[in-house]
Amino acid sequence: MGQGLSPARQAAVLAGFEALAIVVFAAALGIASLNTQGTNTGASPVAEVLVYLPFAGCMGLVARGLWRHSRFARTPMGFAQVFGLISAWLLLEGDGWAVFAGALVAAVSVLGLYLTMRPSTGADLED
Repeated sequence: MGQGLSPARQAAVLAGFEALAIVVFAAALGIASLNTQGTNTGASPVAEVLVYLPFAGCMGLVARGLWRHSRFARTPMGFAQVFGLISAWLLLEGDGWAVFAGALVAAVSVLGLYLTMRPSTGADLED
């Protein structure tokens, strides 16, 4: 009997979680933009949603690739985690709930980098 998920599939689960979190965030942005009256955040909420949804789709494809043990999914996963660390840094410079969100994003990104770049994951992936 197996010992659980393989290293590549562990990273795939995290990538799938991240894709789902991005979809939820995009939906929250869209809903919040409908509830605000006259506030200007500097960016069009529709444009933000249209940026985040394809990014979530790409993370879903990365998760699929890692689940199927594709070596080609490792680099995009690493870049996404670096992007997450940059986003976390910006959130950590805020106040209130932004600091909590930044710490959470940083923790998930560091975990993602670890799961993706560890040698056992590399050995688990196929060409």
